[in-house]
Amino acid sequence: MSMIYKETKMKEWFVLLAVTTSLTGVCFAQDKPTAKKEQQAKQKQTKEQPAPVAPVKQEPKKPPVVKFSMGMLESGRIDPGYTGIPATVAIDAIEKMTGVKKGEFESTADYNTRRSAALAGKFLGDSSIDDVLAFVVPASKGGKYSSGLRYEFNADTGDVNLYVLPASSKYLPLNGIGAPDYATNRREGKGLDKFELSTRIESKSTYQGSNAYGATVTVEKTVMSRFGIAANRLPFLSFERDLIYSNPTSASQFRLENSRAAQELPALKVLIVMKLADPYIFYNFSHVEPKRDNPVDISVQEKFLAGNVIGIVFYSGLTGEIFARLPETFGKPEPKVESIPEDKPVSQ
Repeated sequence: MSMIYKETKMKEWFVLLAVTTSLTGVCFAQDKPTAKKEQQAKQKQTKEQPAPVAPVKQEPKKPPVVKFSMGMLESGRIDPGYTGIPATVAIDAIEKMTGVKKGEFESTADYNTRRSAALAGKFLGDSSIDDVLAFVVPASKGGKYSSGLRYEFNADTGDVNLYVLPASSKYLPLNGIGAPDYATNRREGKGLDKFELSTRIESKSTYQGSNAYGATVTVEKTVMSRFGIAANRLPFLSFERDLIYSNPTSASQFRLENSRAAQELPALKVLIVMKLADPYIFYNFSHVEPKRDNPVDISVQEKFLAGNVIGIVFYSGLTGEIFARLPETFGKPEPKVESIPEDKPVSQ
């Protein structure tokens, strides 16, 4: 019995050893593939990792256009933060409405009808082409010689002179070049009061120029765009228009203490209020040819809003206080007249 018992125990031991070895083999077989797969997965992740993307610069959102109302002027102050409508924005919006070209087989009557329908729509938010528009620009220093919206201060007397000096198109009419459909929309402007509100440099470059004798010179080339207003003659300005104002007439005069003038005048703003009228935009193009003693090549494309300026206001860019109105009653509230009852006796 003891021999049988020993043989049985030995068989059980061999079976246990075989099972243990088998289990150990299985564990090794599973461990090796698992490590390999993890390494492959890491390699795959490394290969598929996306390249870093440069951050996209988001353009700042343009502030909404605040519609102008005459009520903004009644209190004697204008919000210093009010920006009006930039002339470039108004011109771009109008061009989208009116810049339609006349079709080859479209009659003039049909074209005008289609253009009028486009002008009846909204632009600049909830504005229409018939609304009053306001433009805000800084006043420039110096009242002589140059045209524009200017101020001059006499430190000895404390006198402030304000000037509204239009650049007259009497001598240089607007030629209409640059209109979207030149053959149809070309309008020459003569006798208009022009105000240049902003200028933009489109490009600058240089090139080698030569004359008929073979002399060469480096020419500086500049392409510019200019935007502004070309209004019908302003009725509240009675002086003669000129190219150069050597002895200009001031539009308004008042006094400021020197210390206050030093703060207020550099920040002085001008509000121009106008109503647009057909053709809505005047176009003009000018070019300066380079010369040997003046090697500059300048091209200027100008766009001016057409219509009637109904008022101009000079005001503080710091506090909004209105310094001058043209005409004097522009934007002022009408005085209230009290009615006297018929049955009430009038005191003698």
